Amino acid sequence: MQERIIGTECEYALFHQLLSLPADARRETDKLRGGTLIENLKKMSALLVCALTAMDVPAAGEFLGNGGRFYIDRGSHPEYATPECRNVEDLIAHEKAGDTLVQKLVEAARLIMEQNGIPGKLHAFKNNLDPHGNTYGSHENYLITPKAMEEIRKIIPFLLTRQIFTGAGKLAGSASRAARGQDCLPFSVSQRADFIDTVFNDRATETRGIINTRKREITRRDENIRLHVILGDSNMSEYALELKVGTTALILRVLEEDGLHMVPMFSKPVDALKAISHYPPSVHEVDGRSGGYTALDVQFIYLEKAQRFFASHAASPAEKAALNLWERTLVGLKNFKISYRTGVIEDDPDGLRRKLDWVIKLWLLNRAREKKALDWSDPHLLHLDFRYHDLDPQTGLFLRCATLELVDRVIEEDKVCLALTDPPPDTRAWMRGKIIREASRKNVDVIVENWESIKIVAKGDDSGRHHPFERQKRLINGLKADLTDPFERCNTALLAKVSRFIERCDA
Repeated sequence: MQERIIGTECEYALFHQLLSLPADARRETDKLRGGTLIENLKKMSALLVCALTAMDVPAAGEFLGNGGRFYIDRGSHPEYATPECRNVEDLIAHEKAGDTLVQKLVEAARLIMEQNGIPGKLHAFKNNLDPHGNTYGSHENYLITPKAMEEIRKIIPFLLTRQIFTGAGKLAGSASRAARGQDCLPFSVSQRADFIDTVFNDRATETRGIINTRKREITRRDENIRLHVILGDSNMSEYALELKVGTTALILRVLEEDGLHMVPMFSKPVDALKAISHYPPSVHEVDGRSGGYTALDVQFIYLEKAQRFFASHAASPAEKAALNLWERTLVGLKNFKISYRTGVIEDDPDGLRRKLDWVIKLWLLNRAREKKALDWSDPHLLHLDFRYHDLDPQTGLFLRCATLELVDRVIEEDKVCLALTDPPPDTRAWMRGKIIREASRKNVDVIVENWESIKIVAKGDDSGRHHPFERQKRLINGLKADLTDPFERCNTALLAKVSRFIERCDA
């Protein structure tokens, strides 16, 4: 399938920094002194929803005028889901727009806190774990064929090992390193790897799998279904995000067209996932069913299979670009040298410290260690680890590096700004966003029941608006717009019908 719908969902953590408070006030605020990443802070998450309303962002419930979705997840995390995208460039623009939106909401929430006498300063982090051992996800969605889903185990080794270029990196605590052994890095490539329990799961909150198989309302076109990948790290780096989604889409096409044969399989996939995170990409061999492989070995095997496939199959310009980017990155990792005992980067001829999150972070931590003569267990390094993911451009380490042009970008800022307001132009998200924006400030309510369906109803007068019978009457007399085809940008007849309904209600 050359045309594919892709999308991501990212959960954010809130950090409530307490500033110069008396001891009794600090005790009352829930957790530790100073600054604490308070994961389940429902009041702070609710402030972001209030901020969304105050900013007058076109929205219908959780769905936004740019086709995406913003809501508070069951763990009280703010979560942003991109609209349906057909290409990686749009996907990157919309995920980064989600980061920008969350930071704008945090800034608006700070004003609300100040106006209501709530002490401290709020920050949002795009990472996957907090200091208390809680984890939260970055999920990917790909539309695939049923045949591919039946053979999805063939891509598990690819998903396990792609962390060598998609990982966000994290410090390994002293207890964790002692448990692993002193030959491990004092640093992990992936934030999520240590929290994965199984290959497949159907409930993301009870066990954490590589692929989530929970049945739900899934988007279909000619019986294609959604692949929900949940083992990935959240990426600050656009380069790493492009690699993550672009290479996965490539391998899925090869799988769908019967191009994946004789792939290396791990005897204990979850153990392999964790072990790969603890060692440099080209050093540690993980036991497979037909011998030992390093993570880099496995990635080169999948790359070679993709190259053979596209030697005899037409590739789009985007697929060619993804293939070249993948190869360049793997060669860069092959040339990359790191001391697994000290964590010092010894050689990086291909400049991965400008591209991959875990390498950028490790480079920054090593600079801090050298400058201040710090041990890996120093709390200041843990502070820097978390600050890497701060979405505030004044305090976030990655964003400061971006401002100083120390990291590579793959998309113009103008496209990110456009994605804040405009949906992708070539999927059903365009219709959803168009309807939401057109209905904004009109005498109608837009009820987006799910990704596939929209209901438009007249507001009615204030006196009986919330009465159950009045609400039922409004729903019956409303207009339902079905958006069942994710590839359909615009149903002209349906859009005209919606416009006439809105005009009639607004008259």
